[in-house]
Amino acid sequence: MMRRWLLFTFVLIVACHRAPDRMRFQGAPVILISIDTLRSDHLPAYGYDKVETPNLDRFRRDAILFRRAYSHCPMTLPSHLSMLTGLLPAEHGVRDNVGFRFDARAHRNLPSIVRAHGFATGAAVSSVVLRGEAGLAPMFDFYDDAIEARPGAAFREYQRSGTITESIAERWIDAHASRPFFFFFHIYEPHVPYDPPEPFRSRYSNAYDGEIAASDAIVGSLLQHLKAKGLYDKAIIIVTSDHGEGLGDHGEDQHSIFIYREAIQVPMMLKLPGAKLAGREAAAPAQLIDIAPTILDLLGIEDAPTTLMTIVDRPPRSRDIYSESLYPRYHFGWSELRSIINDRWHYIDAPRPELYDLRADPAERSDLAMSERREVKQMRDALAKFGRGIPPVGDIDPETAAKMTALGYIGSARNRGSGPLPNPRDEIGHLGEMRSALELAAAGRTDDAARIFRAIVAKSPEFIEAWTQLGDAMALAGRLDDAASAYREAMARSNGFSADLALSLADVDLQQGKLDEATRLAHASIVWSPRRAHELLARVALSRRDLAAAEQHARAIADAPNAHPTDLVLLAEVAGARGRYGEALQVLDRAERGAAEREIGSVYRLDFVRGDVLARLGRTPEAIDAYRREIARFPHDERAYANLAVLYFVTGNRAAVEPTLKEMITANRTPRARELAKRTRASLR
Repeated sequence: MMRRWLLFTFVLIVACHRAPDRMRFQGAPVILISIDTLRSDHLPAYGYDKVETPNLDRFRRDAILFRRAYSHCPMTLPSHLSMLTGLLPAEHGVRDNVGFRFDARAHRNLPSIVRAHGFATGAAVSSVVLRGEAGLAPMFDFYDDAIEARPGAAFREYQRSGTITESIAERWIDAHASRPFFFFFHIYEPHVPYDPPEPFRSRYSNAYDGEIAASDAIVGSLLQHLKAKGLYDKAIIIVTSDHGEGLGDHGEDQHSIFIYREAIQVPMMLKLPGAKLAGREAAAPAQLIDIAPTILDLLGIEDAPTTLMTIVDRPPRSRDIYSESLYPRYHFGWSELRSIINDRWHYIDAPRPELYDLRADPAERSDLAMSERREVKQMRDALAKFGRGIPPVGDIDPETAAKMTALGYIGSARNRGSGPLPNPRDEIGHLGEMRSALELAAAGRTDDAARIFRAIVAKSPEFIEAWTQLGDAMALAGRLDDAASAYREAMARSNGFSADLALSLADVDLQQGKLDEATRLAHASIVWSPRRAHELLARVALSRRDLAAAEQHARAIADAPNAHPTDLVLLAEVAGARGRYGEALQVLDRAERGAAEREIGSVYRLDFVRGDVLARLGRTPEAIDAYRREIARFPHDERAYANLAVLYFVTGNRAAVEPTLKEMITANRTPRARELAKRTRASLR
């Protein structure tokens, strides 16, 4: 593992003329600044002249600029974990923004190491992608990821302005300025949706560049604050990004799928205390996993391994830098992509391998894989050393999936069967159509969404995710026969059995009362997706009033070592159905405490089940409060509105019934919500 802790501080390349003269800055404040989704070639420091970044330009004059620095994954969560651990995604275990959780106890990480050496550790982030519950928060003493969402919006923006995050950073730094500290500062500009504030909106016709200018102003405010507090000069400060942005260069307008240079080459600037080596430049390749060991080396906490370092008095030695994207496989059923990049070549391993000469063709327009076969073989062999494993995606709660969609990450993360998968390069043209259809479905325009999905599968019948999303849209609309048909098409075209698809179909069968079919599919899926399968079997048992079986399946997941608080909510629901109301409330309290300990925040359906149990106990005012909390936290939980309307009716507050049902329809513009409102009204006549 230590061989991955490579020194990115080419400080030694550009300045130290004798290897023993290793610079040390013991106890220096450390600030890691990450500007999400920032392409290096859209900064003046890297030769771009269409945007002004005066603050980063000034910082660059105080810092060492790394001309070629690379990310290991074009996704926010895996990339930031590589920064903070010095580990590749396969080593820290997080391969996607969802379906994986980092275990800070099992992996070395920079914040925990410096904390053990007396440093205060803090972080403030600007997107739910870096939610503390993904395993980030336990690394830090302080981790602020509070994102305000607008309840009821079809596409909520689960991000906050970097100016808010910057204010939080200032307060924390001021409170800890008298001792050594490490602070991780993350802003989400210029991630989509590109919406720069004034004056940058008017100044730039290119909204992406406008957001870069806005991010420069935010970072400038933080740097100016450090100067005002006397911290800037003595601090180690790194400015970088997690990945770039496609901007249509190879057909992808955003990021996550391709690993061409525009998606994985990032800016990287390092400022040392006392302005040492200010204005220098390092040409040798650097990578995000170099950040953590570099900081530890500069602080004198650990010596970074030197086996692959480039010595200052010699020409740069070539490095093989690894990148990957499993997103196309997990989210679309297309092939995963992996690559190796060095000082000249970039090899991309795909169903149709690609090779680019970055010296002659930095834009990667001319694929030389057919003519440079010896180089292809050498780089394929080098890539093989990094492994080819595809770990399974874990269970993903619906709210997290909805948040990722709202941030532009489309397609549901699923485990795919074995066998050959389509080349993302050949399928990328469908991405814009998919995004449009998903936005329509989220806005309740399921018929319009279905037309687009059907047009996609008519052209590409093997596009499994389009069939799956068609099924999801039809299920959302309450058109269960159409949903089942789409899921069956997806299953028939999958390479092998797909537990995710089987369980989606089983859920539709459950809603249709086809309990035997739902049971069969759930049992067939239990080895691959035990949590979802047991949950579905518990709900089938509840439908059959087989409460003993329901409890057995609920306990199978609630008692598991990695149980989520949501699993306890299911157990509480079963206890409530059995009339054990006191036990149900105790289990819900356990779930709430567990969520607080894991810094998860709100738990889906916890207050819904609490409201149901309290209503059965006759504690109606408390039940009403519980349902209102559920609605405030999870505006898409339709049943909470319906149950609340019923409680208002039976307590004589009939004037509140219709506004509650209208609120449900406003927050959930779907045929299913309208049908539920209709049934609720009819039941109250």
